[in-house]
Amino acid sequence: MGLIDLLTRAAGSGAHVLVAEVPGAFRERVALERALDRMCWCIAESVADADVLAVVGEPGEAFAAVVEHVWAQMSEPRVRFQLRDETDAEALLSEAREQLRSGPKHLTETVLRRGFPPPADDVAHGHGDYDSDAHDGHAGHSEHDDHEENGDHGGGGGHDHSAMMPDGIPLAEGAEDRDGLEMDELHLPLGPVLAHWPAGVVLRVTLHGDVVVDAEIEQLAAGPGASSAQDDATTRAARLLDAAASVLALAGLPAESARTRRLRDRCLDGELGDSSEVARFGGSVGRQRVLHWSLGGLTVTESSGGSEQLHDRLMDLFDRARAELDGEAPRQVVSGTQALLELVRGRELATVRLWLAAMMPDLAQHELSGAANG
Repeated sequence: MGLIDLLTRAAGSGAHVLVAEVPGAFRERVALERALDRMCWCIAESVADADVLAVVGEPGEAFAAVVEHVWAQMSEPRVRFQLRDETDAEALLSEAREQLRSGPKHLTETVLRRGFPPPADDVAHGHGDYDSDAHDGHAGHSEHDDHEENGDHGGGGGHDHSAMMPDGIPLAEGAEDRDGLEMDELHLPLGPVLAHWPAGVVLRVTLHGDVVVDAEIEQLAAGPGASSAQDDATTRAARLLDAAASVLALAGLPAESARTRRLRDRCLDGELGDSSEVARFGGSVGRQRVLHWSLGGLTVTESSGGSEQLHDRLMDLFDRARAELDGEAPRQVVSGTQALLELVRGRELATVRLWLAAMMPDLAQHELSGAANG
């Protein structure tokens, strides 16, 4: 048995799936995650870690361009499919497993099956590469072709990105720091294909080290065939629990994150007769001293002069889910473009990811229009 055969067998038995969630495809993404759990497959944290690319929902033109870039970065053996209906998740994953196990023959053949587009290498090779391994995303948009010609792939608008390393990896530039000394400055995109990240959101950041000093935000829209139905109370509660699970996962608490996802799934299945279980578990999470210590110091100052700790925002997610299940009037936290830009500036990347995970339900309710500069 050759090396390629061993690799394809390993990929088929325990694949890692990179999820590209289109706005409005929350239920489909949850169905995919549940099917992955049943198959003992994992969510990929990066393009380099991925065996399967799952496009969830109907992407618009800009989002589709991002998918092609991500697909071009994935190494063989690789498979991709598009999930349009939550009931197809398990069947598509089973078919992906068979394709991974088919070995070298699959690597050179065009495979046409339900939900599986033909290999897009010819299309992908027409695009320049970008630093997907660093932040697993690319800000595809209407100026995509102009950026390709200049080697600009996701930095902040107005910056000169002509100096590029091979394969499209941007070089750091010089910029003046607060103390007047020169600081390395790097422009990179975060999202939209990133675990525990708001669907369709692209955050183009300017970094001094690992600290965000400036940012632009863009929402990549879904395609014309995407559903525009408003969430009911059960779905809103599930979104809140999903966001809480993402915060816990990023905070290094996988067991608590997994239990929160199970509450989310039972909520969508209608198995939570009341909110008591959500309230009890949220209370037990809130009493964890390590979590309070690690998240309590992550504070943002609001424009009104008040402040909010990330730990309080996490507890608020559980409380809002409880309120939705109890039939109370929905209480939403406004997370506009300007508020997001003020939140991310001056914060480390890890902190930015935690805050955006906590804000996912509110971002899903408030569409961000275009890219906004701070």
